[in-house]
Amino acid sequence: MKYFQVASAFTLVAGVNSHIILEWPVPYGKATINSSPLERYGSDYPCKQRPGVYVVSQMNQWPAGETKPVSFIGSAVHGGGSCQFSLTTDKEPTKESQWKVIHSMVGGCPSNVTGNLPDNPIGHGAAVIPVTMPKDTPSGQYTFSWSWLNKVGNREFYQNCAPITVTGGAEASTAEASKAFFAQLPDMFVANLPNDTCSTTETQDFLYPQLGKSVVYGIGEVNAKGDLAGDGCKSQTAMGAGAGNMGSPALPTGGVGGGASSVASQPPAATAPVASNPGGVFAPGASSAAGGGGSRTSFTTLVVTKTGEVAGPTAAPSAPSAPAAPSAPAASAAPIAPPATGKSVPCTNEGGVVCIGSAQFGLCDHGFAVPQALAAGMSCSNGSITRRSTRHGLRAHRRHGSEMV
Repeated sequence: MKYFQVASAFTLVAGVNSHIILEWPVPYGKATINSSPLERYGSDYPCKQRPGVYVVSQMNQWPAGETKPVSFIGSAVHGGGSCQFSLTTDKEPTKESQWKVIHSMVGGCPSNVTGNLPDNPIGHGAAVIPVTMPKDTPSGQYTFSWSWLNKVGNREFYQNCAPITVTGGAEASTAEASKAFFAQLPDMFVANLPNDTCSTTETQDFLYPQLGKSVVYGIGEVNAKGDLAGDGCKSQTAMGAGAGNMGSPALPTGGVGGGASSVASQPPAATAPVASNPGGVFAPGASSAAGGGGSRTSFTTLVVTKTGEVAGPTAAPSAPSAPAAPSAPAASAAPIAPPATGKSVPCTNEGGVVCIGSAQFGLCDHGFAVPQALAAGMSCSNGSITRRSTRHGLRAHRRHGSEMV
């Protein structure tokens, strides 16, 4: 699973408009959404309630089994933190809606820098996090959620929502079939609404009590704990369960309810904003971790100087006591010839990078990798994505174990 972003040493102090906001999937009410956290007492939970909150300007297409680059705009990342990516079958969610987590990230979300990211590096997103739609997700329309518990600053809860259509997945012909799929996923975790009744701990990357099947750990995982304070946590952390009735997804139709046109949305073409910017380039090595809730990935950092040289990886943290430290998967040593039809290619390095031809890569998922275009200036070799060599002598560093360039 790949994770790219651009780091900066800017100061942490920033206005509301510099906070992180979802870019893709294109959120509901794009014209009226702002980047602030949810209101202190959760009056705008879920999805930042406001006039026009569920206007659909673009319907986002997300085939089951595909990894898409969830991208963000903004700069104030509050030292990172932890986030979850969830689904509900409600097209206009309320406090009664139940949210089910398809991916968790502990630490480093949406960045682990101590300061801020540059606003809109290379013009489209401040950070990009790959998220895979489970291949057995029932086809239909959903509301997608990104929720964030920040690490530094006021104890806050962020959430943006977007309409998505899942295709090519399991057929949810009955409520029982849909219920069986979602029963295996944890409910979205909520805290800091308000923070004086249930608060996460500042300077900690929050360790969710239920991580789900797909999990990545950022570089801050050494400080990941599930500490909470307050006498209202029992009811507050259960807000993601809503009324506990997930239901079945609506099947796609000719029109899209809730607002404007139903223009199909795909992620921005530049899915990895690292081609011409200084800062940190984050790349993972993935593996399974027993007891850790599924696929586990750890990240380390390459510092790229303004001249384009790689200064070397930063010291990576030791893994937390639970779950156990993972072992790195074997790399795909030689590029695989690009498929004639653009479909998936077979692979054996589960969770690892697969080099496909000279201009594509894939992430090995259950024996297959879906070809994705490399960003400008990048190359794939021996299971690692690096910048192409330049006159500055740029080169990639590779480490073993849970750390990988």
